[in-house]
Amino acid sequence: MKIQYFSETDTLAIELTSKPVTSTDAITDDLILDYDHQGKIVAITIDNYSRNVDVVNLQALDLPLLSV
Repeated sequence: MKIQYFSETDTLAIELTSKPVTSTDAITDDLILDYDHQGKIVAITIDNYSRNVDVVNLQALDLPLLSV
């Protein structure tokens, strides 16, 4: 998983897996989901990040960083 912020476009990109993207769905003007060939979400893009996300209260709870 890779999370990247692009300040020049105020975009947050969350790559869940490195599988190739075969389709994309714009859920709203600011939320885009990318899918693999099996229809599983492989990436999430949030445009206008600073307007859409409460960054002051951002928390990562019980996030497993290593597979066991």
